[in-house]
Amino acid sequence: MALFILIPLLPLLASIILLLGGCRWGENSHRIGIPAIGFSFALSVAAFIEVLRNGPFTLSLYRFFQSGSLTIDLTLYVDQLTVLLLLLVTGVSGVVHVYSSRYMIGEPRYNRFFAVIALFTFSMILLVMSGNLLLTLISWEVMGICSYLLISHAAKRPSACRAATKAFLVNSVADVAFSFGIILTFFTFGTLDIQTILAQAEGMQDHTINILGWMGLDLHIYPVTVIPFFLFIGAMGKSAQIPFHVWLPGAMEAPTPVSALIHAATMVNAGPFLLVRLSPLIILSPYAMTFIFFIGATTAVFAGIVSLTQSDIKKILAYSTISQIGFMVMACGLGAFAVAIFHLLAHGCYKAFFFLSTGNALRSVERGLGHGEHEHPVSEGMGILYGGALVLALLPPLVLFSGSYEYLWGVTGFVSATIGFKVIGLITVFVASQYLYKGVTSLFAHGPKTYWPTSGQDSFETQSVRPQLLNGPILTGLFLATVVLGGLMTLFWSWFANFLAPALTFSGVTLGEGAVEQGFPFWLVVALGVSVAGWVYAYSKQVRSQHQVSRANGRSNQLYVLFWNKGYFDEIYDAYLVTPTIQFSRWLWQNIDIRVIDRFILSIATYSVYFARWLWRVIDIRFLGRKVGLVAEQANAAGQLLQEMESRTIQHQILVMIFWLVAMIGLLYILL
Repeated sequence: MALFILIPLLPLLASIILLLGGCRWGENSHRIGIPAIGFSFALSVAAFIEVLRNGPFTLSLYRFFQSGSLTIDLTLYVDQLTVLLLLLVTGVSGVVHVYSSRYMIGEPRYNRFFAVIALFTFSMILLVMSGNLLLTLISWEVMGICSYLLISHAAKRPSACRAATKAFLVNSVADVAFSFGIILTFFTFGTLDIQTILAQAEGMQDHTINILGWMGLDLHIYPVTVIPFFLFIGAMGKSAQIPFHVWLPGAMEAPTPVSALIHAATMVNAGPFLLVRLSPLIILSPYAMTFIFFIGATTAVFAGIVSLTQSDIKKILAYSTISQIGFMVMACGLGAFAVAIFHLLAHGCYKAFFFLSTGNALRSVERGLGHGEHEHPVSEGMGILYGGALVLALLPPLVLFSGSYEYLWGVTGFVSATIGFKVIGLITVFVASQYLYKGVTSLFAHGPKTYWPTSGQDSFETQSVRPQLLNGPILTGLFLATVVLGGLMTLFWSWFANFLAPALTFSGVTLGEGAVEQGFPFWLVVALGVSVAGWVYAYSKQVRSQHQVSRANGRSNQLYVLFWNKGYFDEIYDAYLVTPTIQFSRWLWQNIDIRVIDRFILSIATYSVYFARWLWRVIDIRFLGRKVGLVAEQANAAGQLLQEMESRTIQHQILVMIFWLVAMIGLLYILL
């Protein structure tokens, strides 16, 4: 069992070695990072097999604090939920490391990149494995610092520095509530051990505390009801949920491998994972569950619509990630935690592939831009592109509305889960089909201006992409893959639900009871129809005449501009938060710092000088001056005595200095 401690330890050691090695590693830095992540993935597979055979286990690391009956142990807890996330994090991170070894060639900060990305992976692994809320908080904050360093990797580009600062500040604001939630949890349960807290949560529902007792006031609250709110606010920051979503689109300033890692395996997945890990506590607060559902549903729909109005492929990917994470959060708010985890795993694999393959596609055509032999008419092969977009648009209904997925959804037994799933699910399917259509056709046919960071460059390249990368065999392969995927899902989901069920100990409902829809799959057919309708709507917007487009835009101009400007969240924050804060800070500096504090300190210094001058005149001259004669006589006598001792004192001091010099030289020789 102790061997599994190496899963988080290996990336940490790789990061330390690369940081201490400095520039001497150069472009060989990946030779340290890739093996470390590879061994972590191998150990994650071994941990998965161990949990599959023998169930969860705990690894004790260090006794952090002990006072009387209060003990805080830093432990790692590995169960079914942990091993599933470990496979995703280490697997995707390994692929990203291999991809980065070629993508980042020529970067002057090659060594620093691999050191930070290894530390970033370590923090997510530690978060997944942490059995203690203190360890969770540490990994939570380390992840935020690493995201700042990676987003600002191209430090010469001001936009990258601004995006990194925004990401750090937004997450820091959310982390204040997260930290307060952990403090309140410790004050309520008297421990930070996650499994102990979850075991005691149900019995603490009627427990109240007076949070203003230290002020002599009386304000009692039910901590089990309040704690989920604070913890979820922290999850909103990391997972880019409204209104903390503004940092994620700007994070696209990071190199492509970093974007893939943030969107697929780390950072944004921290929120849904935290909700599922603490699900026995969160589900005891109906108000918090309603709030979580509302935030998730709003984010899913809003971000999906915003992605339809964007022309930059990275912005489309960013808002599609926000939308999908919102859907996972919504699932947690409805009590369908197993569904959220399955969605998280599927989305992580898909998003990593999409980011890396899109980056390759854009890089592959960079050399051919402006050459006639690489340019293709927009109309050439459009039927294949439209067909590919339609196949992709049919995937969400097959995933979300198949009987097997409802089998997973029914793990909780909540009626609200079914209702919310069908309503929000249909809206999400409609929106997803449109931005999938737009993403495929705009990327491979229409040549939008796409800003994509390339290795060895300090600025984004403006690229007009027109190659036809889809053809008949590939389209046929996509269709067959869809059919095969649908068949495999039926077999896989049943096993997945049974495997994950022990980690969701809050549910007393028999797994899958009453969940599978019998007979005609009505809702699946409806979802497929909604998906086709979304595809048709996107197609009609593209092919309609310019006159009709102008009239349509005239009718919906305000809504289109609203979503094109991303709901004006950035402008609202600048106008009502950032600018007033800067103005208030400037006022404090001018009126409090300069006029009050500086003047107060200056007055203290001035009066201190005056007081010292008074002491000199009154005490030194008038009072002590009378005794100068007597003191002079005594000084003469003392001078004669010192002259007699001077020669012996100098010899003694020289001997002491020689002794310590020899001792220090010997110590340095032993150490070096």
